[in-house]
Amino acid sequence: MKNRIKRKKKENGITLIALVITIIVLLILAGIAIATLTGENGILNKTNSAKEKTQKETAKEKVQLAVMGSYGSDGNLDYDELKDNLKKVEGISYVPTKITKESFPLDVYVDNYKVTIEVNGNVTVEDQKTDNIPEPPKATTLDEARELGTTLDEKNPVTIKDKYGNKIVVPEGFKIADDSAEDVTRGVVIEDASNLETKGSQFVWIPVGEIKGANGVTKTINLNRYTFAGDGTPTPQGENVIDSYFQELATSDRGNTTAKDIEEFKTSVTKNGGYYIGRYEAGDSSATANRTDSATKTNIPVCKQGQYVYNYVTQPEAATLSKDMYQNKTFTSDLINTYAWDTAIIFIQEFSGDNDYSKQYRLQGTLAKTGEATDGTNKDVRCNIYDMAGNTYEWTTETSSHSSTPCAGEGGSYLYTSDVTSLRYRSAVSYSQESHSFRIALYL
Repeated sequence: MKNRIKRKKKENGITLIALVITIIVLLILAGIAIATLTGENGILNKTNSAKEKTQKETAKEKVQLAVMGSYGSDGNLDYDELKDNLKKVEGISYVPTKITKESFPLDVYVDNYKVTIEVNGNVTVEDQKTDNIPEPPKATTLDEARELGTTLDEKNPVTIKDKYGNKIVVPEGFKIADDSAEDVTRGVVIEDASNLETKGSQFVWIPVGEIKGANGVTKTINLNRYTFAGDGTPTPQGENVIDSYFQELATSDRGNTTAKDIEEFKTSVTKNGGYYIGRYEAGDSSATANRTDSATKTNIPVCKQGQYVYNYVTQPEAATLSKDMYQNKTFTSDLINTYAWDTAIIFIQEFSGDNDYSKQYRLQGTLAKTGEATDGTNKDVRCNIYDMAGNTYEWTTETSSHSSTPCAGEGGSYLYTSDVTSLRYRSAVSYSQESHSFRIALYL
């Protein structure tokens, strides 16, 4: 019996030692495993390193693809195309506002990696990410905006001033046009620089309020609806009914389309000191010949010179095309309203030297392309705005109280010398002709 007890104690002692040894072995193995995972050459570090290398190479590859797609047919880098392509790169947080030959080597930032583009198109990337990403320079003057290309890199409208201190608010995605005037009194022109379908469309800033000009001259432009005497003298009308029929209503049950929000437009103009109207009447972006009555009514409109006029549309169709031209949270496009039309006439009369532009009539007897003339010389242009007096009648958002002709428009056309810039006319909802087009307004 004693022997049996002794053997049992001996067996228990061996088990305890084995357990201790097992624990020690497990601890050693755990240490080895931890070292394998987290050590300097551990699996986790190697995984993170591989991940970072992949991210770095991905950033480089994105830029390389943008560069490869920016070569012109002459085999040289197109710097404007390069800028556009770089802006489309996923994860890019900085592109220089202006790219020229002198910009190289060119640094951009993608996924927090600094990527450098050499003048020969070679691309390199730094090993480590950085949070030290530069802010693009912001324009404060018209000259700076022209130099920098202004809002191509902005997410919000940018306020600049001309050489006389007049305010201009430039929407996201627009730049100052190459042939823009240097001050608002002669017509500051902005150009769509980023929207694929409407790129190149141009709009003229109509300043409202106290406007400073050359030689210290100051004039006041008031947003309003106007009637004009034979010598061009304006009379403000506000919300009055004009010529017994015409009124700018918030809504209409007559079948015509009113402004998207006329009160919002007026508030915007007061806040921003102005608004934009198309430099030209609307052109058809897809037309390859003069439009006909059977032409599509859904092509995207543009405001560019040398386009076939977007005619043969009804007033409601013109309103829809204008509203849908841009879908942007920072600015609105709409069919021109009569506050915008009439105030633009006031602006032109005050600063073009043409004191009775409201009574200007057609300069040509046949339909011409936007911003052009059939004889090549007799162009209707004041303060960089074309053809308010002629080429085509232009639909507006005004409402006529006449029961069968609720749609309204303003301006003259190539048809009659008796029809002038300040003319108001009315038509049926279904009316569309070669002589009728429209103009688009933008406000912020």
